[in-house]
Amino acid sequence: MTALERSQDPESLLQAGSRRACPCRSLDWCLLVGLCALGAAFLALALFSAWRVLPRPLETPEAPSASSRMRKEAGAQMMPTSSVIKDRLMEFDHLQGIDGVVLSSHFDYHDTSHNLEVKVGGLYFIYAQLAVKCIAKCSEKQTIKLIINQLSRGTHSTVLTISLHLSSNSDETMSKFSAVLRPLKKGDSLYVKMDTNKTDIENWQLDQTDKKDNFFGLFRLPSSAESADQ
Repeated sequence: MTALERSQDPESLLQAGSRRACPCRSLDWCLLVGLCALGAAFLALALFSAWRVLPRPLETPEAPSASSRMRKEAGAQMMPTSSVIKDRLMEFDHLQGIDGVVLSSHFDYHDTSHNLEVKVGGLYFIYAQLAVKCIAKCSEKQTIKLIINQLSRGTHSTVLTISLHLSSNSDETMSKFSAVLRPLKKGDSLYVKMDTNKTDIENWQLDQTDKKDNFFGLFRLPSSAESADQ
């Protein structure tokens, strides 16, 4: 076969074309791999830059609470002496040593008037809880109130009222807690009354199961100067 015939042979032409195409295909693959590597580098750089400028998560502040030391030094908490529910001025156990009772030197409890006298003025957190239970057949809906009153220089005013709407045929204890902030002056007094709207409520009584369900108390909040010293 002559050289001219070999050059016109289709198989020879195909093999020659394949040999010429190989370097081009290798170059294309190298270029593609290089572009992919460059793109990955740019993506990593962008993610790193975004991570650096992201804001840090905010810290959740803890709710402020009064320390037990402050409550003992500037607070009082007392328990009712009777479980009877009727219109009356409530009397309280106030002697130190009774479980749940606190009476600091900032207060005086008067056994005759059943008033709690404040000896140090300031802003006070005043609180109470009323808990009652049915001891017989309770078929009527009734309402009782625990009312904390303030006596300041001969003037009476209501500080806090807790109302309980007693449901019929209830065998469980019903209770309600409430609190208020109130400025008190030296010499002011607090007293607690129970109001049944002159209704006979013999089938209900204060729940004294663990002696801690009914209570009345308050403590003085520290001033800005006292807070700075602590």
